[in-house]
Amino acid sequence: MNKKQKTFFITTPIYYPSGNLHIGHLYTTTLAWVFANYKKNLNYDVKFLTGADEHGLKIQQKAQEMNLSPQEYVDIQSAKFKELWKLAKINYDYFSRTTNANHAKVVLNVFQQLLKKEIIYKGIYKGLYSVSAEEFLTPTQAKFKDGKYFHPVSEDQLIEVEEESYFLKMSKFQDWLLSSWKEKENWIYPQQIIKELENNFLEKGLEDLSVTRVSFTWGIPLANDKKHVIYVWLDALFNYLSALNFSLDDDQDYLKYWKNGDEIVHIVGKEITRFHCIYWPIMLKSLDLKQPTTILSHGLIRDANGRKMSKSLNNVVDPIYLINKYGAEPVKYYLSTQIIMGQDANFDEEHFINVYNSNLANNYGNLLSRTIAMIKQSFTGSVKYCENKIEKYEKEIFNSILQTKEIYLDEMNNFKIDKAFKEAINLSKKLNNYIDLTLPWTLKDNLERLEVVLNTLLNGLYAITCFMSCVFKEKTQEVLKQLNLTTINFDDIGNWNLFNDKIVEKGSLLFERIK
Repeated sequence: MNKKQKTFFITTPIYYPSGNLHIGHLYTTTLAWVFANYKKNLNYDVKFLTGADEHGLKIQQKAQEMNLSPQEYVDIQSAKFKELWKLAKINYDYFSRTTNANHAKVVLNVFQQLLKKEIIYKGIYKGLYSVSAEEFLTPTQAKFKDGKYFHPVSEDQLIEVEEESYFLKMSKFQDWLLSSWKEKENWIYPQQIIKELENNFLEKGLEDLSVTRVSFTWGIPLANDKKHVIYVWLDALFNYLSALNFSLDDDQDYLKYWKNGDEIVHIVGKEITRFHCIYWPIMLKSLDLKQPTTILSHGLIRDANGRKMSKSLNNVVDPIYLINKYGAEPVKYYLSTQIIMGQDANFDEEHFINVYNSNLANNYGNLLSRTIAMIKQSFTGSVKYCENKIEKYEKEIFNSILQTKEIYLDEMNNFKIDKAFKEAINLSKKLNNYIDLTLPWTLKDNLERLEVVLNTLLNGLYAITCFMSCVFKEKTQEVLKQLNLTTINFDDIGNWNLFNDKIVEKGSLLFERIK
């Protein structure tokens, strides 16, 4: 009897399309895409979501500046995201747009359910508001300078607002949230975020959340109170469920990938972590819905000097420039594997080139070229595994292959992608060192020994290719063609007989050095 195929649903935030695309968008989406590919390699049924958060006052103002309707403006801006993902060769299953009609139906359904449960109520909001961040703040959360309040992150001046609003009873769920954070290990990653959230937001007590506005119109209007439009974050966060048709008639995706799903992972930048780790769990709990299994928060990418990227500093890294210059796969490799998960990082183009040349051209690519060339020089057929002829060095390599697989899987399952890929590159280094130790070019008169060495190298190359395949989808196909294989299968790592009937083919250089 076949086991039920496990499901894996992974999401990026839906990005706010009010400005230019930047490297942060590509970083977040690459991480989610790589983890989706990894789970596919393990035979999970995978769904991947990204999208655009298209409502709000800022969007309305941007559209007016450009003499466009808000819908025309977001149509143009959202198309830019799709164009970037196409250029970056990032495929997805759902592209959420909060202007989508089904999304509006879902959010209105949610609002009505919460209103009926008296978890949403009508009141008056009086306080500070950031147009740029689409966020309400208390005076204690804001920066105070020269008699004015400013946003603590964007540093934009806050405006004072007093208007009618519907509120979500956040305070009702504070104790539940605190206990859930403590009970669920690795629910929030990295875990130090929990302490920061406790100190900054829960210690003073959660305030009820304004979820509607009457001072602008670009949002989802309430059915029975049309002067109100539903406002982030109730609108934006429920995109994760509206894409799956939650609360609609055709809800099979919701049932399969959320309600009965095995793994649900949100990847977010740390600047929006509190919305996903406080607001979203409370919203789900208020409806008695299942929680995501992991909320993964990554750090910010700064410039080479450690400064925050901004137009005024002229230090914003354009992802389109990088992809056009170096190719989609090398850029995705660098972003996903060279930044420690959860930590801030500086982007330095010179470091990118050094990593590319060292890890890809000189190491992995060179290993493939050397191995295939040596086989073609001495053998017309396949090079077979012969257990009774392996020696000390081969045993060490085979042990390294199996150990690397075990560590790689463990690190990837714990979202430590940088550590996982470091293991893959280290295995490639060991194989290059194995060549230097065994000196196969001196074994042309000892074909039995040469065959053992070259078969060992092929098995190592296959393992590394499996590990690299969740980033290098196209390059993997080139390697598989040279190895005379058609598919990646992690179960074949350790099947030392895999190449017994495979005649390898010489191909073009995998990675050309960047000079």
